[in-house]
Order: sequence, then structure tokens, then C-alpha cells
Amino acid sequence: MTVFLLDYLPTLSALPATISPVVMTGIAGLSAATLSTLLGGRRAILTAQAAASSLFLLHFLLLGAWTAMLMCGLGLIQMAVRVQRQPSRTLGLLYGLTVPAALAVAVLSWQGPMSALSATGFLLATLGRWQTAVGRMRVFFVMATMVGAGHNLLAGSAFGLVSDAMGLCGHCVGLWRAGMLRSPIRRQPPTTRGLSEASA
Repeated sequence: MTVFLLDYLPTLSALPATISPVVMTGIAGLSAATLSTLLGGRRAILTAQAAASSLFLLHFLLLGAWTAMLMCGLGLIQMAVRVQRQPSRTLGLLYGLTVPAALAVAVLSWQGPMSALSATGFLLATLGRWQTAVGRMRVFFVMATMVGAGHNLLAGSAFGLVSDAMGLCGHCVGLWRAGMLRSPIRRQPPTTRGLSEASA
């Protein structure tokens, strides 16, 4: 990741007029993706993720990572469905159809391990977006981000890797705040803990 970032440093230090579209879409996508991990509401998280997916769609298009670009497009469909409080059956069916569509995209645009990692990350994110509880949604997003980091490493996306790192930190902080990463003993109410110690 450090090597990729160093490749971009001269570009980032140049005048704004000379910044390449790859860098611009990467910075904007990174910002939106990081914002999504800091939000607490489910709809707010999905909305920010939709903005990030739109920007990374362009980013991967410019990098020539076709599978990831198409996965971002399918992800936008999913988020448009799940951002609604009560999606209709038709929209639910549309959401479900994105899964076989993603597998077809991976096969038709096959680029070896990059496509396999992109498809796996998409499926994990699909499960996450289907969750109604923010905590469970974050757990799936953590797994999807870890898989996606492998894709971004192979694709040479510096901004994708930084986004993955910041996303993992943000989601883990959110899970910790929700008490999902704390030990059962520390989460145990004082009265219950006292009874456990007395019985011991």
C-alpha cells in the first residue's frame, strides 16, 4: 500500500488543474466511504455508501478494473432498494436478482483473483445491506471490506486500500461503541456479576 501511495504523491502535490480523474474520484470516494463508517443511522450509512460506490465506479472504470466497476453498479441498485423503510416485493426481487447478476458479471469480466475477490466482497456486502440492525450490518461490512482489500491491492487502487483501512477502523469503533466487541464479563450487569462471583 505504501508503494502505491508514494506513486501518487507527486500528483497530489501538483496544482489542482493537473490532478488526474483517477486521483479525484479516489479522494472523493475515500471521503464518502469514511463518512459512512462514522454515521449511526442505517439509512444514513447506506446513503453515504451509495455516494462512495458511485465515485468508486468511476475510479475502477478509469483503472480498468471492470468487475469491481460493475459490482459498484449492482451495489447502487441494492442501496437504492434497502434505503427505503419498507421496500415492495418487486424491489425485494430486484435486490435478490443482483446476486446472480454479480456472479454473471464476475464470470463474464473474469480477471482471475481480482474478480473472485470482488464477487466475494459483493456477496458479503449484500448480506450486510439486508440486515435491519446496524450492528449486524457492520459485521458483514467488516468481512466484505477485508475481502475487498485483497481486490484493491491487486487492482493497484491506493485510494481503495486507504478506504478499506479507514472503513475497518470506523466499523470496528462503531461495533465497540455498541458493545459488540467488548468481553461478555465487562458487558455483564453488576447484579448478575455479583451473583456469579458469589456462586463461585
